Amino acid sequence: MPLESDAAYHCPSCFEQNYVAVDPSGGRRQRFVEDCPVCCRPIAFDVGFDAEGDPVVFSAEAE
Repeated sequence: MPLESDAAYHCPSCFEQNYVAVDPSGGRRQRFVEDCPVCCRPIAFDVGFDAEGDPVVFSAEAE
């Protein structure tokens, strides 16, 4: 079950839906690389928060 600061995405390699944590203290726009929990391939994330303060994945691309 996703947490309040988690945002849904589909892995660009295995296409499984997952959730990534977005750190509220990290700013409105954040970029980082994290491995997919299913296929273990690296994903470059561009995440942040929308106008209502909800976490959003702007892009998730294979690294």
